Amino acid sequence: MNLFDFNKRFPDEEACVKYLKEKREEEGIVCLKCGGIKHYWIDTMKLWKCANCSTRMNVRAGTMMEKTKIPLKIWFEIIHLMTTTKKAFSALEMHRQVQTKFYEPVWFIMQKVRITMGKRDARYRLQGDIEIDDAFFEVVDLQKKLDVELKRGRGSERQSKVLVMVESVPNPKQKNPHKKDRIMGFAKMIVMDDLSGVGIEYEVSKSISPESIIISDAYRGYSGLKELVEKHNAMVVPQKEAHIKLPWVHTVIANSKRNLLGVHHSIGKQFLQNYLNEFTYKLNRRTFDSDLFDRMIVAGVQDTWN
Repeated sequence: MNLFDFNKRFPDEEACVKYLKEKREEEGIVCLKCGGIKHYWIDTMKLWKCANCSTRMNVRAGTMMEKTKIPLKIWFEIIHLMTTTKKAFSALEMHRQVQTKFYEPVWFIMQKVRITMGKRDARYRLQGDIEIDDAFFEVVDLQKKLDVELKRGRGSERQSKVLVMVESVPNPKQKNPHKKDRIMGFAKMIVMDDLSGVGIEYEVSKSISPESIIISDAYRGYSGLKELVEKHNAMVVPQKEAHIKLPWVHTVIANSKRNLLGVHHSIGKQFLQNYLNEFTYKLNRRTFDSDLFDRMIVAGVQDTWN
């Protein structure tokens, strides 16, 4: 859906309310007070009324759009631009595009959308052959005083640790020596407090199917993964051969870093996961034929804002 089709589909606030109402009714309305599932729509007030306890609920209640006064059309415009573009928008550029009075509400909406993207991807587990590696992303720790001297290297406060997992299956038909001999599937990127074995094993157990095969380097933090999956291939990977032995996980890391640096320039440490959510959400749906806008609205209805 291009911008022309979007404006034709949602010309005003009423069209947005009607669309959200229809999507919510397709997913099923549940009373936030008693859990009842039978409701009546009061058209004059644009509210549902619970048949059990008479609690009234508007179209935003229980979704990522609840408790905001920003028009739904602005919400829809931001979601459309975030889901239909291959790259990303900075909040400042999005503020210019939707022409709101203040910058902060736009930034807040974009963070809520990114969190919802992360919730949606967290529902699924990776399967098959999985490449795993860790990466360090440069961030800004907003809670640190500017006059405090920061560490350098691996333990620096400027670096945030990220565990990266990518589905990667062999491609025997690939005969071109200049192209990867594996096919990439879905990916997950998780910000970690540390890269200890306990933390890695916990995230892997949530993110990867037990029938999978893990391919990684020989980092000692991965030593316990063989207990969680069918097989673990741990290799000694020289730095110059990393892009050959673990091709797709390093491609994902490199592309995500370029994307964040090129668009956002610097990211607060506590918000890095949100930006990685957006990157992997789009990456995992790069071949989808269906409109990602509709998928994002459904996700925003099902995965409520906490």
